[in-house]
Amino acid sequence: MITKGKFRIEELNPFQEWHHHGSSSTLEDACHMAQKISQMIGRKTRVLDEDGRVMEQVNPFFPRRDL
Repeated sequence: MITKGKFRIEELNPFQEWHHHGSSSTLEDACHMAQKISQMIGRKTRVLDEDGRVMEQVNPFFPRRDL
């Protein structure tokens, strides 16, 4: 369950496990955070909603699409 923010940002760690990285109250902010994190650490990130559905997935090697 997400306690702070409606959307959860996760990164795919070197062990191929998703790791909580942050949260946001809006999808737009969460997607921007996921993009920034992905570019900084060079790993895939994703945004999940309250029900655990993947709303956005970011690959650091491909340009991000506009929301």
